Amino acid sequence: MESVLYADIRLTKGSAPKFYLGGKEIDIWSEEFLAYHSKSTTDYVRERILEAERTGEDVFPDIVGKKREKELVKNALFSGSPILFRGDRGFGKTTFSKAIAKLLPSKLLAIKDCRIHDDPTRPVCFSCKWRVTHEERVELEWVPRIWVRIPGDPMLTTRQLIGGISIQKLREGYELDHPEVFIPGRALKANRGVGYFDELGAIPSSMQTMLHELLEEKQITTSEGDIIPMKIDAIEIASTNPSNYRGTSVIKEPLLDRMEVIEIGPPESVEEEIEIALRNMYYTKRFGQRPPIPEWHARIMAQIVRFGRNAQKGRAQLSAALSCRATIKLFDHVYSRVERRGGRVPMFKDYGENYEMVKLALGGRIELEYGSRMNKDDFISALVAEALKAECKRIYEDYLPREQFETFLKELYALGEKVDGGSLIRVEKDIIPSLRRTKTVSALLTRMKAQDDETTLSAIEVVLNSLSHCSDFVSKFDHGYLIKEVRDFAKTSL
Repeated sequence: MESVLYADIRLTKGSAPKFYLGGKEIDIWSEEFLAYHSKSTTDYVRERILEAERTGEDVFPDIVGKKREKELVKNALFSGSPILFRGDRGFGKTTFSKAIAKLLPSKLLAIKDCRIHDDPTRPVCFSCKWRVTHEERVELEWVPRIWVRIPGDPMLTTRQLIGGISIQKLREGYELDHPEVFIPGRALKANRGVGYFDELGAIPSSMQTMLHELLEEKQITTSEGDIIPMKIDAIEIASTNPSNYRGTSVIKEPLLDRMEVIEIGPPESVEEEIEIALRNMYYTKRFGQRPPIPEWHARIMAQIVRFGRNAQKGRAQLSAALSCRATIKLFDHVYSRVERRGGRVPMFKDYGENYEMVKLALGGRIELEYGSRMNKDDFISALVAEALKAECKRIYEDYLPREQFETFLKELYALGEKVDGGSLIRVEKDIIPSLRRTKTVSALLTRMKAQDDETTLSAIEVVLNSLSHCSDFVSKFDHGYLIKEVRDFAKTSL
């Protein structure tokens, strides 16, 4: 038994038993099955990276932006190096680890019922080594792509991480050294896939010591000194948060020295922030398509989070940066309000009368520094005001007609209900036919891609809001917008 347990088993077509899949004998060395066994995880990754680079394909399509980080990850993986992602919560460390797993085949051939999905030609677990060397017939099965999360937990035990003895098997009469008695833990179950150590600094020091050998030798020695002779093949990825970089336990220097540290930061642009939100919204995942959120509302919501993340000195400061999850949930909550009222396209009212939807998304994710004179509600309201101002300025400068600004104002004035000192426009459906009969305003809405009724209303609302922020000709009034009567239009300019 011991000679088998510690042996390095490598089968060839001539030395292998008969393999069966679904009860039918198969030739695993045939072209049909050859790609699903006998290769290491690094071999699969290297092949996938080279293939993508030959075709110009993005090897990590699930990751928005982060061109530099992608390049570093590819190089580290290509050299077979473990990776430590370092960055604030919610900036994509887990997503990156899952994207790495997608470089592996979507399925693999494994020995049936093996707890670590053993390769039929290169088994490493006790039971599988015995089966392929002593049995004439070995059943195989397909297993899906393997990604195992090992959560950082100060209470993590050796049994959870590495494995332990099955008391049940001993009660059934198995000897202590029988292969079936040992139950592998999470680190070993990552065999032939990706093992993701989430928040490495939270793993106790005694457990971290075991990981040195796992990363270096691909095997484990328990805290009691017992060697677990399973040379597993896994891509080891870990993460840590710089705000608690030392975690519950100091990350040991020998362990850090065995990993390539790659910094993961927030999205670099508002466009990347929006793309992350739209990809990960509940609506997108539920219905398989993105909701029709116009660019102006997408930019306002993304900017709310980005302004909070980059809070300026002299204002209330956050103790931790707002994550991309804040952006995703803000999109979720605003659009849920749209759906609840039976709409498809957001309006400003969907943020809530006092920005309740924004506060729902950000309130639990914001912690102001001790001694801040601002409370959360005021801080969030200030972020909304800042984001609205920025987007309204962009709309005003990029969309409103410069040469025909006088005509544009006259057309708007003619659309409203005449009141003392001006014309009141209420953003309601009955204004749509009149909007489409205009020339300059209608051309502006076309440029803003406002083709359906709801998008048209949303577009004219943001245009009027931009005018109220950036000019003296429009002001908010009685749930609408008041266009002032301008007698000398020759003096008006954009």
